[in-house]
Amino acid sequence: MLDDRDTPRGGARRREATDLYATVLEVVKRYHGAARITRVSYGAGMPVDRLRVLVERLVALDLLRSEEIDGRPAYDITPRGQEFLSTYWKMRAFIEVLESNPDGRPARRRAERAPAQ
Repeated sequence: MLDDRDTPRGGARRREATDLYATVLEVVKRYHGAARITRVSYGAGMPVDRLRVLVERLVALDLLRSEEIDGRPAYDITPRGQEFLSTYWKMRAFIEVLESNPDGRPARRRAERAPAQ
């Protein structure tokens, strides 16, 4: 879903809250109103217990809506959630430009720079 170009020294990059929100919204969007918590958990790469808290927050913020299908909750993205995703992807593009060198290559973070000799 989200790329790991910012990955420090081969390890996994810690996802920020906005990255997690965007990932969950993208996964839910794929299921067109029938996203169950387990499917979203696999798609977002998050444990179900942690995901439930995040999904409750997204519902409270009106970025997701919940409805009962066969007695179990299923989730769908709201228009406000779509707007969040659109804005998120635009901001990611701006951030990549700001963090890149004049020659277009991504700038290395301080922790990744070679030590001065």
